[in-house]
Amino acid sequence: MEITKKEFININNRFDEYKIKEAKAFDVIEGRERIILSAPHSVRQLRNGNIKGKDSCTGTIAILLQQQLNCYCIYKTKNCNDDANYDIENNPYKDKIIDLIDKNNINFLLDIHGAKDGQEFDIDVGTANLSNLNGQNKYIEDFIKIGEKYNLNITIDKVFKAETLHTVANTISIETKIPCMQIEIAKKYRDIDQFNNIKIMLNFLEEYLRKILVGGQNE
Repeated sequence: MEITKKEFININNRFDEYKIKEAKAFDVIEGRERIILSAPHSVRQLRNGNIKGKDSCTGTIAILLQQQLNCYCIYKTKNCNDDANYDIENNPYKDKIIDLIDKNNINFLLDIHGAKDGQEFDIDVGTANLSNLNGQNKYIEDFIKIGEKYNLNITIDKVFKAETLHTVANTISIETKIPCMQIEIAKKYRDIDQFNNIKIMLNFLEEYLRKILVGGQNE
């Protein structure tokens, strides 16, 4: 993916809640390919009465991948005193994903998150011990194989398993029966001051998603 640091920052600025006041809770970009990307923590969220910081750059990563792949994308644009990846009831974000999947025959969900500093991985994949993949384990096998090409340290269900209905990946997997993966990206691959790392992550995820599209898994 060809992207400059300036171009990346320009997109990322839309998630600065102190500069931009969005009227709606989330935004959707529709596409042609039957993959949906999700970034439910692209802005701050409220969980159990406490404000939690956003997963920096996750919304921007989702948008850039959507532009390259012409797939579907959904991301939070405003903190509405909710948490799209935690609230079980009254969760319009999850409801919208289910609606998009049903209406557009979407066959795969990638839910993008960011991990704090200090984790011993580059990406931790949450699959609920593979159950969120609904029997299609090749999705995780390809993820690991392509990750090796980019020298990424990938762990599976090590810290963030996405194993409860609180999570987007688990809920969507159960409700729609499509394979779903949650990924937690280490901070060094979301740090604008380490922009080369961001480009590595973008190129890796683009290659992985293109393999899904051209490999017949998304038919």
